[in-house]
Amino acid sequence: MARISFLIAITALMISWNAASAYAAGDADGDRERYLNELILQARTQGLAEKRNWHLLVHYKKTLFGTYESQEDGLDFFNSPTGKTNPEEELIATLKNFFTPPETLKPGQEHPQCNFPARYKWLKRQLAFDPARLPEQQCERLEGWLKDLNPEKVTVIFASSYMNNPASMFGHTFLRIDKKRQGSEQKLLDYGVSYAATADTDNPLFYIVKGLFGGFKGAFSLVPYYVKVQEYNNLENRDLWEYELNLNDDQINYMLLHLWELGGNYFDYYYFQENCSYHILSLLEVADPDIHLTDQFIFQVIPADTIKALTRNSGLISKEVYRPSLLSQLNNKRVRMSESENKIFYRLVKNPSATEEADYQNLTLPEKALVLDAYLDYAQYRSMQKEKTATVIDPTTRRMLLVRSQLNYRNDESPQVIQFSTPPELGHGSARAGIGYGRNGNEFFEEISIRPAYHDLLANDTGYRKDSQILFFDLTARRYNESEKTKIDSLKLIDIVSLTPYDPLFNKLSWKLNVGVDTPKDLDCGYCNSFKGNYGLGMSYQPRFFSPFIFYSMVDLEMELSHDLDRWYRAGGGGTFGALIDLTHDWRIQITGDYLSFPLGQESHYYKASAVQRYSISQNADIRAGWNVINSRQEWSAGINYYF
Repeated sequence: MARISFLIAITALMISWNAASAYAAGDADGDRERYLNELILQARTQGLAEKRNWHLLVHYKKTLFGTYESQEDGLDFFNSPTGKTNPEEELIATLKNFFTPPETLKPGQEHPQCNFPARYKWLKRQLAFDPARLPEQQCERLEGWLKDLNPEKVTVIFASSYMNNPASMFGHTFLRIDKKRQGSEQKLLDYGVSYAATADTDNPLFYIVKGLFGGFKGAFSLVPYYVKVQEYNNLENRDLWEYELNLNDDQINYMLLHLWELGGNYFDYYYFQENCSYHILSLLEVADPDIHLTDQFIFQVIPADTIKALTRNSGLISKEVYRPSLLSQLNNKRVRMSESENKIFYRLVKNPSATEEADYQNLTLPEKALVLDAYLDYAQYRSMQKEKTATVIDPTTRRMLLVRSQLNYRNDESPQVIQFSTPPELGHGSARAGIGYGRNGNEFFEEISIRPAYHDLLANDTGYRKDSQILFFDLTARRYNESEKTKIDSLKLIDIVSLTPYDPLFNKLSWKLNVGVDTPKDLDCGYCNSFKGNYGLGMSYQPRFFSPFIFYSMVDLEMELSHDLDRWYRAGGGGTFGALIDLTHDWRIQITGDYLSFPLGQESHYYKASAVQRYSISQNADIRAGWNVINSRQEWSAGINYYF
């Protein structure tokens, strides 16, 4: 009996203990629920879901219908199933997840406070979280990552264009996280933050189509800055422009917390809109919500234009640094050489044993050092262009390094650095609209033109790659007064010209490619249109670096399709000769002559001569006038263009 009484007492005690525990757990759950509801009510009262900061953190943009939609496309980025399109539901779900008991997480699973540290930081400030009722979680991985970055500054990097790589035509921007307590020479050890498409095809056509229509996933990556310098500065010979930003410690920390949130997620990548530069700007807006950067771009985001957007914010950029490419460093030395030193340098390139010749031996010590330093730059350039970088220095270069070291000479005076590219913020806007007036052989006409991108040969090339042309969707329409016709004069879907002056060291060819709709003005077809493709390959000549003259000639292949042609097409080839002349910094003239013969399809031929001049009246405006003759038909026109 006593034993039974003892068991009953023990059972009652366990029941009461479990009840107390359940009550305590239930009370804790109830307290969390009550505090969550208090925070939700407070957030609604303050209208946090409508705040710009919240929209920036979740990348909401207003749609044409007045609703909101996040540009983020990774589902793990949202706490609510409707979070992509409902800012308030996403905010409530985020608050709720911050209360997740750590003991309910799966092994290796991060707490929501650690997955969304920027949101937590902002909401904590707005709602003054009570740590007793919403305990702050330890985020060891995040803390380790921030400790490793040890940020002091953030720098935006602009890589200039590289014409032999179509994917780089518009340049590229990325960030550098500058560590504390480092000298300027240690920047190479910092980390670069890049946003890029994850391309899953090598097919050029698929690459273009998927890039235009969001077929790739875009994601952020963190790589050592020296890797980016090796890629852009040394392998692709692109000058880098570095823009150190004036952000304080809290802004930098906030931006990095948001970068952490974006890790593992993705945006659909659009070549002209949500590209590398756009989402770099969105990161900077999170750091400082008072600056408006992405709102300035509607149709296209060109990297150079994003640098202009940054420079327009007074006080945002604290320092600008030019980092020349390996090729620019070599050309800097060549510019400083006399004509006789250049000849000796070329002889060294062909025959390194020319160091034994009298011409080299008669040079002064500084002159020998300059020639040998240029040679070693050239040797490094050649090594970089090989498919596989040599693991050891080749015997010839090693010998020249030995000759250079034996000079025992060091120039302590830093030579003036000549910039072979110009800062992108000084260039004209990448979009252009224009109006004009003119007369062909028969009648007067007015014309309008518009294009979203990018730069033509005649335009002022400050901020752009010199002597190059890249046009997309360049449309010109005319109204002919006497015949009362309104016609498309030309639509350049893509038009690329790359003039690379002949250089005995590199032997690069010049080339051009254009595809679009044109008006065949050698035909009597009533301003009919044809679909035309043209490809040209040739050479250019410039007497010296920075000469105001450049001459070029190319062999052309051309094909036109039109129902106004016999058998609907004509195909053939010919040649182009031309010259670009810079009379002043603002005044450029282009003179060209073409001859094309079409033995296939509609047999025909024509010659064309033209002279066009451009005068820049400001960074974003120029006036042009031109004359041309096609066979015996003359035409002249004049107009004004505005860049934006």
